[in-house]
Order: sequence, then structure tokens, then C-alpha cells
Amino acid sequence: MKKFGRVLVATAVVGGIAAAVAYFYSQKKKSCITIDEFEDEDDEDDRTYVSLGKTVKDVVGNVKEAAEDAFTPLKDAVAKVKDTTSDAVEEATETVEEFFDEDDANE
Repeated sequence: MKKFGRVLVATAVVGGIAAAVAYFYSQKKKSCITIDEFEDEDDEDDRTYVSLGKTVKDVVGNVKEAAEDAFTPLKDAVAKVKDTTSDAVEEATETVEEFFDEDDANE
């Protein structure tokens, strides 16, 4: 039962960090877009068409790169949380064992 509680706490911590990273990343992306990027009124007469096969491949490649870039900090944060949580659990276990050892010695 104690292990389940530890897993639950660790999951909550990791989930919170993941949510915070996702929120700040989405806010950063929203702030980078400006209205000037969408104004192409002068080029309406000079339309050109692009092959969809090449464009889809480019988009998929760009999405893969963006996903890797987005999740690298998240992976690092999760690794740090995992290490910190493991250290804290070990330290707490040692403290509890010492506490109960002292009680047994007093009796």
C-alpha cells in the first residue's frame, strides 16, 4: 500500500510538470504569431501550385523535428524528477527505519 502511495505521488508530480511545460510551450507559440504573417492581399493574382507529395513530406519532417524539440526539455525534467523522487524515497525509508530501530531499543 505504501508503494502505491509513492507511485501515486510521483505520477502526480510528473503530470504537473508535464502540464506546466505544455502550457508554457503553447503560450510561447501563441505569442510568436502576428497578423502581418497572414496578409497576402497583393499576391492574390500570382497564385502558384505546389505538389502535395513534396509538401506533405516536408510537413511530416517539420512536425517530427518540432516534436523532438518540444519533448527534449520534458524528458530532461522527468529524469530530474525521477532522480529526486528516488532520492527522497530512499532518504525517507532510512529515516523511518532509524525511527523504528530507536523505539525497539527503548523497549
